[in-house]
Amino acid sequence: MLTPKKKLTRREMKEDKLVTTWFKATDWLTQHSREVLLAAGGVVVIIGLIILFNWMKSRDEQEAAEQFAQARAEYNKQNYTGTIPLLEKLVSEHGGSKSAGLAMIYLANAYMQTKDYVNAEKYYQKYLDDGDDDPILNASAAFGVAATQEERGEFAKAAKLYEEGANDYPDSYRAPQLLLNAARCYKQASQTEAARRVLQKIIDKYPKSSLLEDAKLLFAETGQASS
Repeated sequence: MLTPKKKLTRREMKEDKLVTTWFKATDWLTQHSREVLLAAGGVVVIIGLIILFNWMKSRDEQEAAEQFAQARAEYNKQNYTGTIPLLEKLVSEHGGSKSAGLAMIYLANAYMQTKDYVNAEKYYQKYLDDGDDDPILNASAAFGVAATQEERGEFAKAAKLYEEGANDYPDSYRAPQLLLNAARCYKQASQTEAARRVLQKIIDKYPKSSLLEDAKLLFAETGQASS
């Protein structure tokens, strides 16, 4: 006589499904063990590369900071000829580091002090192109590019660059100075109307600037009182 088939309980059904799933999984892993190991190995390699990259970046930043500290010490002693090769090396070897951005400004300043205006302009512009996009340093670099032209007697070109710098960074503390320098250079280039225009901008836009009285005085020197 046949024994009636026992009806499985809900718990037994779940356990049976779990066992079935487990065996299916182990069968799949057995059949695809090579692929699984390769994939796992790939993940390990990627993680290893990320760790190595972060370690190398950290070491690079530390080395750059140490080199910059050494160069800045020479800069502060006004040893500009000694500063330049140190900063050149830093910028060349640690171009992507945070210290390299500031080093470009110091390097350009050092070249300005030695009256090498071509290289000064090169590194001010390099910061604008490749630097950290710091608004304060950007305004300083724009100021520097224009100053190299002024030092070379290119007053019209310098005036335009000073004005462009003020327009690019209107909220910078340097903006009124950029405009005042632009006005002075326009005046030197006999472009009186352009000088008045930028001086009026100082008067209208930066009434609390410490340079306001200088702007009004220069405006008066152009032969017309400010409005």
